[in-house]
Amino acid sequence: MQQKALAVALSLAMASTMALAAPTAVTVNGKTISAQEQEKVIKQIVNNGQKRTPELEMQVRNQMIQQAVLLQEANRLKLSTRSDVKDALNNARDQVLINALIADFAKKNPVNDADVKKFYDDQKKAYGDKEYKISVITVKTEADAKKVVDELKDGESFEKVAKQFSIDKNAKETGGKLDNWASSANFAPMIGYAVRNLDKNKYTEIPVRVGGVFHVIKVDDVRKAELFPSYDKSKDHYRNMLVQTKVQKSIQDLFQKAKIDVKPEAAKAAKK
Repeated sequence: MQQKALAVALSLAMASTMALAAPTAVTVNGKTISAQEQEKVIKQIVNNGQKRTPELEMQVRNQMIQQAVLLQEANRLKLSTRSDVKDALNNARDQVLINALIADFAKKNPVNDADVKKFYDDQKKAYGDKEYKISVITVKTEADAKKVVDELKDGESFEKVAKQFSIDKNAKETGGKLDNWASSANFAPMIGYAVRNLDKNKYTEIPVRVGGVFHVIKVDDVRKAELFPSYDKSKDHYRNMLVQTKVQKSIQDLFQKAKIDVKPEAAKAAKK
């Protein structure tokens, strides 16, 4: 009997908690936070993927109460009249307007499914149908690169030569090995070209110059591409990329249409 009474009491307590969490108007020092205001915030959070729960409703209410208390104190202290605060508020307002404009650009430039699929297919084609594991020896000069190639031709192991000559700290520790599988598209174009044209266990007898240094590259293994994500898993990502491209074009069009004059006086003052 006591256990049953305890269960009923617990049920009533949980029901009371849930009822308390549901959006209802509250007042903070006489200022009302309406249920509608709370509901609006809750819906924004839910639309972003969070599950609606009594705990979430209570969290939103508590945050809005805290915000009201802090704003009331800031207003009591008349902080909005301070010049630095005025500047910050103006900057925040400007940023809100800019964000709204960008959102408007995105809304007016929708991307259809066919565009997304084509973009995905193009990216997959550029990625390639093979993935590689490679080793690299990096040196500063062409003369050093020639020494590396000569050592390899004389039968020294790639690992030993990498530890002896490479200027890359990690290569000295790993013998030049890059552990991860990768598409040739992930490398600098000249390195990617070299990788695609090497057979397994072969290296570049003519060093590849990239970024002012020289690389001797060896293909350790080759396999069919596995890492490129499926269309279903990546279509939202590629859709966002296309939307951002269209937004950037809209922004660039605005810059091109804008009449921008730099006043000579301002330019002179800047030089001083």
